[in-house]
Amino acid sequence: MTTSVPAFRQTQRVLDDAFDPSSSASAHLYINFGAHRIRLGVLDAQRNKFVALEDYEAESPSSVENAISQLQQLRSVSPLLEERKWQQVRIGIKNQQFTLIPEALFDLNAREEYLKLNAVVEPELEVVHHHEHPRLELINVFTVPASLEAWSGTHFQNSPIEFVHQTSALMEGILHMAERSSRPQLFIYVDKNYVTLVVLQGLKLEFCNSFFFTSSEDFIYYVLFVLQEKKMNPDQDQVTVWGELLLDSQLHEVLRTYIRHVQFGKKPTGVGFSYRFDTLFNHQNFDLYSLHFCD
Repeated sequence: MTTSVPAFRQTQRVLDDAFDPSSSASAHLYINFGAHRIRLGVLDAQRNKFVALEDYEAESPSSVENAISQLQQLRSVSPLLEERKWQQVRIGIKNQQFTLIPEALFDLNAREEYLKLNAVVEPELEVVHHHEHPRLELINVFTVPASLEAWSGTHFQNSPIEFVHQTSALMEGILHMAERSSRPQLFIYVDKNYVTLVVLQGLKLEFCNSFFFTSSEDFIYYVLFVLQEKKMNPDQDQVTVWGELLLDSQLHEVLRTYIRHVQFGKKPTGVGFSYRFDTLFNHQNFDLYSLHFCD
């Protein structure tokens, strides 16, 4: 059964037979929040296994405030949001309001100044957060909508809440999956109208950025630009892609046109999945799953 709320529609839903939402106190709730998409996932902490997932997508162009309004309304239709007490709530923020700072140069009091170099910060609407990446020796500084922080603090007032940026989840998830290589490795995550590109070399971060695109031409331009900047060979180097694209999609076709070795990514290792997740494509929901690695 497909459940809808105004302006958003449910596109994915899986629920393990043994999962009981009332046992949320021993489970982790992961939320991916963006203006156009809200995705919820539950991890059974005792079994280290994902047991539930719900995905809601805007039917028409949306705004952050509208998405927050939809999130509030989902409480009445989503069994995951009906529960308010969780062992851990981790919320991944999808926006372009982020910047990466070397760990050695990071000053907590200068977070807003760092962001102002790359983005327009609206203090009355946004709250500045940061997430540490010890293995990469860098700090991700980003903004969280103030109204989302206020809502989550009230709704999950008896649960520990942590905010991370989508790029933090992707970097940690990719780092968890990648094999050490002397050659740069390009990893692509595709959202609706956004593509995030991550380059690792020897498990060290060489590049991470998110780009807005409106056409396949824009999309492949950014991919080829990064390949060129990092001196990668589109005829030799392997490229791994996750996210919202299918084998017969235009974006996948243009990737295969310009890059010889393109492979779809897999679900992350080191965490289990209910057999119900077998109905989902392995390369989708990677940013949600990877919130698990943002400890």
